[in-house]
Amino acid sequence: MKKVGNQKKVVGVCPVKIHRTKCPSIKRTRQIRTKLLAVQQEENLDTDRIAKLRAALKERKMRGIAVDCETCSYKKAVPA
Repeated sequence: MKKVGNQKKVVGVCPVKIHRTKCPSIKRTRQIRTKLLAVQQEENLDTDRIAKLRAALKERKMRGIAVDCETCSYKKAVPA
């Protein structure tokens, strides 16, 4: 019986088609989101830092995942 990977965890727009847990682009987005949540839960809110993290998330959303695929370490060089 052939083992099939979970298709929900495969990055659809990435030509490399690696799992979400290994994708460096998704990892970076997740790190920004985690930092934003941590900053928002602090007692003394730093509004400038929150605004910068929100802007970074918005920029990543606009650019998309495929932009980072050119520099992805999982992408194999295609012989000419």
